[in-house]
Amino acid sequence: MLNQTHEYQSCIQASERVAWKIDDLLPKDTSLDFTRRFLSDSLTNTEGITCLSAGEKLMLNQIRSNSYAHLFLFLEEYAVALAAQRAGLELHGNPTHMRALLRFSEEELKHQQLFARYTETFARGFKVPPALLDNQVAVAKAIMSKSNLGVLFFNLHMELMTQQHYVETMRDNERESLDPLFRNMLKHHWQEEAQHTRLDFLEAQKIIDGAPDMVDAAMTEYAELLQALRGTLNAQLQLDLQTFEKAAERTFTEAERKEIFDAQERSYVYGFIGMGMKAPLFLSRMRTLSPRAERRVLELAPDYYCN
Repeated sequence: MLNQTHEYQSCIQASERVAWKIDDLLPKDTSLDFTRRFLSDSLTNTEGITCLSAGEKLMLNQIRSNSYAHLFLFLEEYAVALAAQRAGLELHGNPTHMRALLRFSEEELKHQQLFARYTETFARGFKVPPALLDNQVAVAKAIMSKSNLGVLFFNLHMELMTQQHYVETMRDNERESLDPLFRNMLKHHWQEEAQHTRLDFLEAQKIIDGAPDMVDAAMTEYAELLQALRGTLNAQLQLDLQTFEKAAERTFTEAERKEIFDAQERSYVYGFIGMGMKAPLFLSRMRTLSPRAERRVLELAPDYYCN
């Protein structure tokens, strides 16, 4: 068994070392540089779309960056609830555990505010108002209807996915062409999520130590949440294409629309699901928690490796 209180204290200390302020990362008067790509092509899959001009590929990349920020604002709604709920279980219990989890909740709220500011900044500078999903509270409630263990598995996936996303933006063939402001935002997002992944692991370990027979049911819920996430990504993709067609000021043929949709669907599914499932640390953490959990991830993964 880990010395858990020491681990929770370590998370607090690491969080304090890397803490940042929204105004330092993205001042309120920021103007985005719309001459540059914001996200790596491995996350947007725009460069290979043959029916688009170079300018249209750049525009679609930028629309995807805005949707990316919004989806984290959107999805972190449940993460705030999860961390707050787990912290509540420590009331009158272990104060170090509770403090770490409350800090986790506060940081997730800060991330939501950062991404909200980004989407507001983007909307000010982009040529048309971007269309974005607006049902995050309903989605958060649906996610939180699952067991804590199922949601912790899902959250561990989502948070370790952000590490993979940052790594993709730092590849030598991408780094210099991408907007430094967006790269910096991804870096600082991951630096705080790194502590959250440790807390997810520790909280999941608590549950499994007390009830190891919950793993199979929680993995079924994890699979259900991945399918629901796929539906959410598809819904945002439809809105992205509406925004893109208005911004591009041309009507795409059926064949063109299909090429664009297929490329974007593959990148959304792989970027938010497949990439998280193949993250080495995610598989390692799941194996430590339960070899059955890792095996289930590996069984599910081929459905999402579609990039």
